[in-house]
Amino acid sequence: MARNNRNQAQHRQPSSSIALRREATVVHDGSAFELAVDLRHFGFKVTEGPLLSFSASYEPPGQLAIIATRPGAARPERLSAWTRELCSRGATLLAVGASVGPVAEFFGSSACKSNDSQPTERLADVTAARGGLFSGLPEEFRLALPAGHRVECEDLNAEFGVTAWSKDGELVGASHVFRPVHLLHAGVLESSELRPVILTNLLRLVRERGGRAF
Repeated sequence: MARNNRNQAQHRQPSSSIALRREATVVHDGSAFELAVDLRHFGFKVTEGPLLSFSASYEPPGQLAIIATRPGAARPERLSAWTRELCSRGATLLAVGASVGPVAEFFGSSACKSNDSQPTERLADVTAARGGLFSGLPEEFRLALPAGHRVECEDLNAEFGVTAWSKDGELVGASHVFRPVHLLHAGVLESSELRPVILTNLLRLVRERGGRAF
């Protein structure tokens, strides 16, 4: 019987190794190329797009899937379809920039108001929970927030825990309370100081917690 158990364990090993492959799908409009480069430096095989369409034949996204868009670059229905497809495949999902609102709505949040009263980029005071994606960062820091990406913290439903926010209520970061889904303001990944810290934390969550922050 012991021999049979060992054989069964050997048969299970390939599926386990497949689940741990270091592959990432990055769907973006040119606004996340630096993130794709950083992922390759971390040893990930990165597939870039705009890859996904309603009629596409999908390949498994691997451990990590990132949707990063600017305002007007993709229709909300397309973003919803990408979210459904990537989450159904079990990938850790990171939504960046204009994709934050549609992804939050996919998980039950109210329609996110994305109109920004600020016509240009602004420097904001940000408070972070110092956990999840923001582990190792100061509790308070200043961050340049580009216009057009504003989502209010109050728009998120209880399925998301806000992990970073500006003093006037703009969402900077949030994570789903039990799914491996994260929301991130575009300004965070545009910061050369914050991006490597956030990415390191994201990969740690993927490795140690299946991508979940809580």
